[in-house]
Amino acid sequence: MILMTGSAYYRKSVTVIGGGVAGLAAAVFLTDKDFEVTLIEASPKFGGRAYSFFDKTFGSTIDNGQHILASWYHNTFDFLKIISSFEKLSIQKQLEVRFFDSDSNEYHFKCPNLPPPFHLIAGIMRYKALRLSDKRALSGLVSMIKKNRISTDRLKKMNTDELFTETGQTERLIENFWKPFIIAVFNAEPKDTSALMFAEIIKTGFLEKGGSQLVLPDKFLSDIFSGPAVEYLIKKKAVILAGLRVQKINFEEDKITSIITEDTREFKSDFYISAVPFFDFKSLIGESIYNRDFSSMDGLKPSPIVNIHLKFEKSIEHIFKGKFAGFLGTRTQWIFNVQRDQVCLVISSAKEIAELNKDEIVKIAVNDMCSCLP
Repeated sequence: MILMTGSAYYRKSVTVIGGGVAGLAAAVFLTDKDFEVTLIEASPKFGGRAYSFFDKTFGSTIDNGQHILASWYHNTFDFLKIISSFEKLSIQKQLEVRFFDSDSNEYHFKCPNLPPPFHLIAGIMRYKALRLSDKRALSGLVSMIKKNRISTDRLKKMNTDELFTETGQTERLIENFWKPFIIAVFNAEPKDTSALMFAEIIKTGFLEKGGSQLVLPDKFLSDIFSGPAVEYLIKKKAVILAGLRVQKINFEEDKITSIITEDTREFKSDFYISAVPFFDFKSLIGESIYNRDFSSMDGLKPSPIVNIHLKFEKSIEHIFKGKFAGFLGTRTQWIFNVQRDQVCLVISSAKEIAELNKDEIVKIAVNDMCSCLP
């Protein structure tokens, strides 16, 4: 953004604190609009959860977290188009997911090329992990959401578990369809998910045209997110600072005047954006301002995602084909085919799992994989 004062031009400046995907996206969008941007990240690397690294012991590149995107991620795709990474994604023509249960049964959920919601109805009718009573319950809930038969005020007061009880969703349906969907989208169990947010995602993902395709990275995450974003920002003359922690945000009469980094440098700009994790925010702005204006953030809780990377002595393509698959009835939810001899197992909403030691976590994941893919 350029403002003209008399005969002089003045570019508005922004300082972005935090270089994960949120901070990178903010910096890229603002730079694209001709703001003067400074991006400061405490870690020596950018990207946060969307980051890759080469592990010498493992002998291969590892993504910090496997990612499945959905076709309703419009802002994410705008971000990737600006940094020229959008072509590194693989977009499904129609929603399609393979599932395996702990008895090694395979179920194929695939929606045909029909307008919504008929594509979902047809896909559900062919999905053999559900019985007819389950399918009727699912169709009934989607119809209620589509026709707004449950008021917004009512949805605001419920979690998704309570919504399922009220609308007669069966246990098999919840375990074999709703729960994998909710954990994948929200990284939370149904009891910890807002019924209102769930209903909005159903409208966006299943009831809008072109909303339900899955989108998978064709490259490692650093090649799609952090690397191209940093290159773009450097090319556009943004100031990029890694390995530098912001220590304090200075205020004067409720207005931010500057930020101070741990090496005592002071940065001033017209605007400031915090893209740091919620648990780090309080220390930046100070307790008094936090308690007055941001105390509602105390209700936020972390929800860990555990990734287990396995490398085999030889190719396992004859056992597991395709880019990814879901597991049903196990603590591990997803398996990703990274390379011919390498997979990544993902456990979302993994607060209890994350408290175990590494050997215990690996044992759980491997046992789940062997029961689903013997």
